[in-house]
Formats: sequence, structure tokens, C-alpha cells
Amino acid sequence: MSRDLSDVQSYYDHLAPRLVAVEGRNWHLQSRMALVLDAVNRLGGAARPSTSDSGHRGRLLDVGCGTGFLLERLGLAGWSGVGIDLSPESVALAQERLARVGVADRLDAAVGSAYEPPTGPFDLVTVTDVLEHLEDPRACLTAIRRQIAPGGLLVISTPNRRSLPGARRWLAEHGVPGITLHLAPIDRWQTWTDLESHAAAADFVRVSRKGIFFRPGGRIGSQIGRAYRWPAVRRAELAISGEPLGRFGFYICVGFRPT
Repeated sequence: MSRDLSDVQSYYDHLAPRLVAVEGRNWHLQSRMALVLDAVNRLGGAARPSTSDSGHRGRLLDVGCGTGFLLERLGLAGWSGVGIDLSPESVALAQERLARVGVADRLDAAVGSAYEPPTGPFDLVTVTDVLEHLEDPRACLTAIRRQIAPGGLLVISTPNRRSLPGARRWLAEHGVPGITLHLAPIDRWQTWTDLESHAAAADFVRVSRKGIFFRPGGRIGSQIGRAYRWPAVRRAELAISGEPLGRFGFYICVGFRPT
């Protein structure tokens, strides 16, 4: 592991308990994960029958599973497989979560590298909050391409450099007074073009794209995030995410299939 990635690991080891503590009321986390789940529900996994009498939907790989927020929801939806993350503290919390909700018999979390995914084939691969932390995103997607099933689904979400927060970051990086940022040791926000270019280089083709514009943070985000428990709120944001305005959203979510 490079020194930079080791710094990212330490960053998320320290952050993991705090993420678990606020996730139930954090609008930003819930809404961007809702984008990923929406893509999975709309597009499914591999283009072959993936459900069975037991309700299992197929085999998944969650790259950058963190503390297991997305893994839990995919497990409860019937998926089996594994999540990997470079942060041992995050993985331990994810394992506890999967055992608590009763899916640990078919879904696991393990310490692993985005450049060396477990052996497939996987019907579904999710890559959330990962590419921006990698020195070589294309190497990651190329490795995933070797493990994804024919007709499988790859869903990527990442911060959008060409958004209002992206403009604020640009101002901070160019020394505008009064603007500060708190970023991971490697945090290279992407664009729509970046994602599609990386994916094309790894022999993937885009099948969907959405973006979320609203990004309340801090205490405000934690307070209004409680409203996300209401289905109407979730549906409204997902509807907006597919409109042209979503192209400028802070978080972008793109679905791909192997060519």
C-alpha cells in the first residue's frame, strides 16, 4: 500500500465510529446511497435470472463498503457476496452490522484493495466514495472488469468536481479568503466525463446516470436528515436527480455494463 493510501486508511479508521453514529439522521449519506439503491433496483444485476425461491438476487461485490450502510440494505434485499474496504475499523463495524441484521451467513465484509478485488464472477459491483481516493481509478475498474459477470451491473458514485461544492473547492484551492475544506488525504473529485472515460478504458458502457444537488451538512443536515424517513421525500429527490439539474449535483451516480 502506498503512503497516500495508508493515510486514507488511517483517516477512515478514525472516522468510522462517527459515521455510524450519525448515519440515521445524515441527509447526505442517505440520499447518495438511495441513488445507488435506485440504480440497482431499476437495472438489476447480471442480465440472467438472478432470483431464486429463496429470494436471493445474485452475488455482489461492494468496493469501499465502509461501515456497511449499503451492504446492509443490499443484504436485506436478497443479495449475497462480499464488501471490501481498506479500513479495518470500518470492516469490523460492517461485520457487526451484517450479523445484527441476520445476513452474515451469505454476506461478509473483509479488508481488501480496490485494485485486487475478490474472485468473481459478481452479478453486481458497487463502488461508492472510492474512485476519488485512488491514484489510478482505471486500474481499479480494469480489475473489476475481470471479475464481473457477463451482463453484470457496475454502479459508481463519487463527488462531482463540476458542481457548486466543486466551485467552492476551486476557490479554496486558489486562496480565496474565508473558504476552508476538510478532505481526505487523497480526494480527487471526478466529473461525468471522467467516470465515463475511466469506464470505457476498462470496457464498460454507460446505462444510467443521475446526480443529487442538495447537500446539507453539519448540524443542519443532521436535523433535516430525519425527514428522509418519509417515502415522499426520497421519491422527490430521486425524481430531481434524473433531471438536467442533477448533472450539476454534488454527488453523481452512474451505472455501467461490460461491453
